[in-house]
Amino acid sequence: MKRGSNSSSTPETGSTPDDTDPKPQPPVDAPQYAVDPLTAQDPDLLRAIGEYAFELADWKQRQEESEIESEEPTETPDEWVDEEWDEVLDEAYEEVDIPRGKGSVTVNVIDGRGYYYLKGSHNGEFFSQYIAPVEPKERGSN
Repeated sequence: MKRGSNSSSTPETGSTPDDTDPKPQPPVDAPQYAVDPLTAQDPDLLRAIGEYAFELADWKQRQEESEIESEEPTETPDEWVDEEWDEVLDEAYEEVDIPRGKGSVTVNVIDGRGYYYLKGSHNGEFFSQYIAPVEPKERGSN
């Protein structure tokens, strides 16, 4: 049967699918809990789910690409004053209750603006803590 066909018979022979038209196999690493519900869906919904899956995969890839990981800066970022940077970084470490130096500082880009996050794991627990925008507000601005 050709992709996109809405008919249960093959156009070339008019016969119904049989052993010459085997059921597609899911990816080897696909979890069964995700595959089983798909087999009960009609072709139109499966096509819509497939389109959604492609769009979701593209979105997730863009999200991963927008996250630029770096080690914790040993120097204050150019946009920040030393004391202010140390203060916001200390607050982030206190918020997740981990020792200074654990994790890494990353930049997440959201709607075209960069934000610093403290990310990593400590004692088997993952953490992601907002620190501050890449470009801090200027003094006296709202």
